[in-house]
Amino acid sequence: MPRRLILVFFLAWSAFAFLAELQDTFAGWDRRESERADPIRWRFGVRQVGILEQCLAEARREIPPGSVVAFASPQGPAAADFYRWRWAAYLLPEHDVLSVSDPKAGELARYLIAHRQPIEEPRAEVVRQLTGCVLYRVRP
Repeated sequence: MPRRLILVFFLAWSAFAFLAELQDTFAGWDRRESERADPIRWRFGVRQVGILEQCLAEARREIPPGSVVAFASPQGPAAADFYRWRWAAYLLPEHDVLSVSDPKAGELARYLIAHRQPIEEPRAEVVRQLTGCVLYRVRP
């Protein structure tokens, strides 16, 4: 009798633990978009990366390979700006991508991609409105 009681207790406890883990998993799945809004948590397949990929794919057709490109994104925590810039550099491997906050960006960059951020720069002329961003040509 005690063995059966221990076995029943163990099975009940295992079923309860399994259902608790399953519930946490589904709750995490439902929150996946809101949790990944921060660029530090971005992964391939999330909506924000998809928008940036589409923007940069469209920009790639307009920018000659080997060009220096400045990348601007909405102001936020320094880490968020850094990660967005690194995503842009990763997705544009044939270009030298500088952050717009880099002091040399103003003198080296001939193109500027503004991701979800308006730019007020007199030397920048709009080349094309892209999905989720704007491509500018920077005059010397």
